Amino acid sequence: MVSCVYVCAVVAMSTSVSDPAGARTLGHASLGVSIAGIVVTLLIIAIVLGVYFTTTCRYRYNGRCYEYRDSDGYCYGVRSSDGYCYYNYKY
Repeated sequence: MVSCVYVCAVVAMSTSVSDPAGARTLGHASLGVSIAGIVVTLLIIAIVLGVYFTTTCRYRYNGRCYEYRDSDGYCYGVRSSDGYCYYNYKY
């Protein structure tokens, strides 16, 4: 009975590692998928931040982004041909 337990345990242990090449291949595939996921995540974050920072502009004039537009008073920034003043800071 003792020898049967020993033989059964040895057979079970050798069966679990019977395909080391397959395990290595799956390990490499898992690593590749993980790296691809990280790269895709970083790319998506870069795209979202780029879109956010280019669309948070309140006013555009001549291709530039301005935070404020005013039609009255002294112009602290750039005055357009239609009388608006575009500027990037509060006064």
